[in-house]
Amino acid sequence: MCTSLTLETLNEHVLLGRTMDFPVKAAWRPVLINQPNYETALSGTRPIKYPYIGGGRTEENDNILVADGVNTHGLSCAELMFPLKAHYLDKEVDDKLNLTPQDFLPWVLGEHTSLEDVKADLDNIALIGKYWMAGREVFSFHWILTDKTGQTLIIEPTVKGLEVIDNSIGVMTNSPTYPEHMQKLGKKLQAANQEDLVDKAEQLILAQDLPKATNTPTTRFLVAAVNKLGGQESRTQFEARNRLFNVLDEVSIPYQQSMNDHPSFNYTHYISVLDSTDQTYYFRYHDSEQLLSFSLSDLVKLYPKTSRFLA
Repeated sequence: MCTSLTLETLNEHVLLGRTMDFPVKAAWRPVLINQPNYETALSGTRPIKYPYIGGGRTEENDNILVADGVNTHGLSCAELMFPLKAHYLDKEVDDKLNLTPQDFLPWVLGEHTSLEDVKADLDNIALIGKYWMAGREVFSFHWILTDKTGQTLIIEPTVKGLEVIDNSIGVMTNSPTYPEHMQKLGKKLQAANQEDLVDKAEQLILAQDLPKATNTPTTRFLVAAVNKLGGQESRTQFEARNRLFNVLDEVSIPYQQSMNDHPSFNYTHYISVLDSTDQTYYFRYHDSEQLLSFSLSDLVKLYPKTSRFLA
């Protein structure tokens, strides 16, 4: 179970924050993707036009699976689990770029510069429910994206196809779909429109009557939405970064030693914040208070034409 949200600051920085919750032991680490090409499962080798930095882990055969990232043009993307709702095609489609779900994020970040760039290219791809190059599982994903404009894009693969939501409030968790989350949020806050949602959220924050998150996606969506809609705008990227970590701490699932006996139990492996404006990546492991900070522009110069884990 994951939670994500975007913030825009008064000094014009755009940030995307997320928790990475995953139901197995996995060594997620900050990673630079800067090699010339990447391999897709169904469509061969593709060029990496725009290097990016994010959170990733090594799969079998040393394939790197990346769950979020920001590229050199400030396009940010994070994938979150979308169980029971994700719908992929069964067969490859002629005259389309056929991708598995795990190929989607590298395609977005490695080959596009903005939300408009991604939207214009979506009709050219088909998401196929087949295995990636490693593992034996077809993951159910949906994606949240932002760029330097401050706009947020949500892309959900449903029975209707790739649904694009570009008028979202900039909050996403796991299933159900984004429209269903918004319907539940409106009902919970007794709000008929977004103006009402903002008023209700502000009232809850002023009264210090904030909702509490459980392990359900709907309560985590509620907590993130209230904190985003009802809070004061952040003056700087550092205020926004701290605000995002505080909100995401509220919805994170702490690791406990007893979880080793239940390998299917979710917990928060890491929390990350991506700054689209200056392409800085902030990362904190689940078992550490240390905040790691990485500048993509510096790393691209330091490690040309290579990909590597950073911590």
